Amino acid sequence: MAVTVFQQDRTRLTARPDTTVESKLKYKWLPRPKIHGEENSRYEYMGFPDPVEAVLKRRGFGSEFVRSDYSGFSPWNALPGADKASLILEKAIRNREMILVHGDFDADGITATATAIRVIRALGGTAQFYIPCRFREGYGLGETAVRKCIESGAGAVVTVDCGITAMEEVAALRKAGVKVVITDHHKPSEILPDADALVDPELSGEGNSPWRYLSGAGVIHFVLRGLAERMGSGDIPELEPDLVSIGTVCDMVSLTGDNRILVKRGLKALRSNPSAGIQALMRASGVKQLELTARDIGFGLGPVINSSGRLAHANGAVNLLLETEPRLAEEMASALEKVNKKRRNLDSRVFTEASVLLDNTDARVAVAASDLWHPGVIGISASRLARQLNRPVILIAWDGATGRGSARGVHGMPVYPIVLRAMEEGLLLKFGGHEQAAGFSIDKSMYHEFKLFVESFAKSLYREAPVPVLYIDGGLDSEKCNSSVLHALEELGPFGEGNPEPVWIARGVYPASFRSVGQDGKHLQVSFQQGAETLRGIGFGLGHRTSELNRMLDIAFTLSADTWRGRDAVQLVIKDIKPAARRLI
Repeated sequence: MAVTVFQQDRTRLTARPDTTVESKLKYKWLPRPKIHGEENSRYEYMGFPDPVEAVLKRRGFGSEFVRSDYSGFSPWNALPGADKASLILEKAIRNREMILVHGDFDADGITATATAIRVIRALGGTAQFYIPCRFREGYGLGETAVRKCIESGAGAVVTVDCGITAMEEVAALRKAGVKVVITDHHKPSEILPDADALVDPELSGEGNSPWRYLSGAGVIHFVLRGLAERMGSGDIPELEPDLVSIGTVCDMVSLTGDNRILVKRGLKALRSNPSAGIQALMRASGVKQLELTARDIGFGLGPVINSSGRLAHANGAVNLLLETEPRLAEEMASALEKVNKKRRNLDSRVFTEASVLLDNTDARVAVAASDLWHPGVIGISASRLARQLNRPVILIAWDGATGRGSARGVHGMPVYPIVLRAMEEGLLLKFGGHEQAAGFSIDKSMYHEFKLFVESFAKSLYREAPVPVLYIDGGLDSEKCNSSVLHALEELGPFGEGNPEPVWIARGVYPASFRSVGQDGKHLQVSFQQGAETLRGIGFGLGHRTSELNRMLDIAFTLSADTWRGRDAVQLVIKDIKPAARRLI
């Protein structure tokens, strides 16, 4: 069949781009290394096309990976601490005590909060939620939250996606007679809070457990499954991981093990029976319900949910996810999309200005700050800049004498150790995060010293900047770029961190026609000729590379359905182009 994509008169793109950052990197193409590495994996793939079988074998994924479903999900009490946490919550419900759910203001924390509220209420409990204001209170369980909790008369507090470093706050709550359950997935400090129950995969020390890299929403899902079982209601519909799948994808945790099962099950629930709030959110963000993918979550639903906590207050997003009345949900989703549009504009400004500031720096970690940036969007801009510059980026937004900072790393250069050391050196006021992402607050008077320290420490930590690598899963000739291969690839999903979408190469293709498309000619629309076949595709962010299309090329690409033309139409999403070479990778 012919492989077709964008006609000359098309007005929209049917594949959601991975990034809007123009690629200035010179990639080194390498075969993708084995990801899973299970020695006992069985490689019976039930008639998959040869290219797809080759992908599974190269990644070390056996037939059990393909067949994995919710029945293979880990027992809820396999996660250390979940048993004790669910028991405390059960007692609070049976004693008719109010349970306060304390969440975080990003998509993971928001979905975790809404999940906990709806399950506790479905089980007959009384639950309220509290999410701090990003700008007045900052991240985590703070003094204001402790005071509000005590004033509310809560018998128990359960944190989601936060709390593992809140020593003083937990002590204050327990002194007031409040039971405290901490559920988190962030790195703990050397001293742990004296909570009644602690649930955090980071505490296990295990690296290969299916639950090891759960998101915050995934962690509370384990506890809530245990709670429902204790209450004799283990099969209530509120336990479906629809919202959990959104938090898992948006927090960019590895989509292997239990995370992959949660997202597969959650996507199924979102496609077949979404809540009123999610339906309204899909319409507002332009996502098609029946065709929903993990990419749609990451680039469609997630940014809208995140925008509330970045520019306003995350309560709006939580209330939307809990709303059951369609008309109200539509109004709330529409309001949230307006906030998201403002977020995009602010992010564009920060990204442009930070790009200028960092254009000539050769530091291993790029650091910049401004009084004009909105603190709610600097994390997004830092992520985009880190991808463009292929090194960690730290951005700081000043508000008077203090600033809020966001740090983002890249593959091979984690940023967490650097920010941790800066905190230990007394250069920061507060911080927390993951290997590749961290947030902090800083006194403006310490900025110069902080910047010098980061650049110096990073130089000793990363002797050489890594060469940007594009991992290739195999060759795919034009006749194999078809719907049969595409549909088989979908069985390997959902794709994301830990299970990236397969990238293919086609050798010796000639660019028969091409043009720059999209706003400011940002994207590249191109038709390639290989033998008797025509391969047409789109290169997001590659509109500036038209001068390279005057010769035979090797192309690296992913396969995608062309929803404009129908389910069986296929398009190529170009990742990189090189002059044609004889030698295979």
